[in-house]
Amino acid sequence: MSLKVLIADDEPELRAHLRRQLETRGFQVTEAADGSTAIDQAALHQPDLVLLDVMMPKVSGLEALIQIKTQAPAATVAMITAHANLKDAVRAIQDGAFDYIEKPVRQDSLNAMIDKALEARRLVEQAALSRPSEAPGQDFVGQSESMQKIFRVIDRLAAVNTSVLIQGENGTGKELVARAIHFNSPRKSKPFVAVNCGAIPENLVESELFGYEKGAFTGANTRKLGRFQFASGGTLFLDEIGDLPTPMQVKLLRALQDQRITPVGSNRDVKVDVRVIAATNRNLDQMMQDGRFRPDLFYRLNVMPVHLPPLRERRADIPHLVKHFIEKFNIKHQRQIEGIHDDAMALLSRYGWPGNIRELENAIEHAFILEPSQVLQQASIPEHILEGVQDADEGWNPEVQASQGLSYHQAKEQFERQFIINALRTNQGRINLTSDKAQIPKNTLLRKMRKYGIQSDDNTDRSN
Repeated sequence: MSLKVLIADDEPELRAHLRRQLETRGFQVTEAADGSTAIDQAALHQPDLVLLDVMMPKVSGLEALIQIKTQAPAATVAMITAHANLKDAVRAIQDGAFDYIEKPVRQDSLNAMIDKALEARRLVEQAALSRPSEAPGQDFVGQSESMQKIFRVIDRLAAVNTSVLIQGENGTGKELVARAIHFNSPRKSKPFVAVNCGAIPENLVESELFGYEKGAFTGANTRKLGRFQFASGGTLFLDEIGDLPTPMQVKLLRALQDQRITPVGSNRDVKVDVRVIAATNRNLDQMMQDGRFRPDLFYRLNVMPVHLPPLRERRADIPHLVKHFIEKFNIKHQRQIEGIHDDAMALLSRYGWPGNIRELENAIEHAFILEPSQVLQQASIPEHILEGVQDADEGWNPEVQASQGLSYHQAKEQFERQFIINALRTNQGRINLTSDKAQIPKNTLLRKMRKYGIQSDDNTDRSN
């Protein structure tokens, strides 16, 4: 996938000169002639690299830098400056810019700076966005503040040997967190053994975890080691711990306290060295109140809790996840998909994702199978996602719209346009506040406002 570059400078000749140089390297280039447009373009296109002039009309480069880093946190920003403005360039680096380049921009200097910026970006992604680096097949991506907090917690948990309880909805990546902790810990060279407690019949849970002796029950023709023994020296991941039967909860608590297990049919204890990481999508607080989960086991596991937010609460990560899955499926399916159309991305950003990251991954693979071009289009996205977005639109009434003689597309646009106007009025025309309160990604809101001729200053309609 070619990298996206935004050139923000008020000199048309310089923009054209830079565009030619960048396109010869295969980059996708967009332009902005002032700071305000640069902010909007960064939010819309989520560029990998931004070349940002220090002195620009409407919004200065220094002011634009701060907002661009908020709207497109993955972007690497390099400042373009005249020699007289070097102090401003240094200040920009203090505010988050990667580097600066002086005018007139020479091609060798530009290429050297771009190579340095892209290498730094690659190292940052490897260190901060993908955890763990040692774990094969990981899909652990995120730049939102909530995920950055998770990464920091993982760093702390990897350094200690305590039990961990991970809570979150299905598909949020609980096993990925467990693997991240294991593969960044001193136990990483030992086994990581995953067990889905909800998938084991109740009468077999004990023998599955602790093993059994020959003759322990009908059909036990040989001695079998349990998952605790297989994980010796490493990590045992107990997924769906909330499904563990109450009698087994008592035995698990003893195993955690004493680091000893008793195989089924045996009269001897077996010493084990296992770190237990548990996970659940259930409300354990309610289960404890109902007597279905032991408080002593909960507190033994919950030394340092990890709460994974659902994807709908970290929508800023969706573009990064989409990019990651495109790269993944390009390899898997031997395709050369270059990216995703803005309309398709807007659709994905608005959907509620009840299946979280797993559902998003499946949606991108579905699009890969159907998409005939090199850019994923909205038509290739699963139909239930479009239907889910439409059903979530407040005030959507197909019967009323149909009675007015409007086509489906016309009625939808009519509702969408009025919804945005009302939302802007409610929030005094403030774009960021409207985006947050109405739960519309800012890039989508700006694009729709342009489409329907809506202004943010007085919320009037230019088309009338």
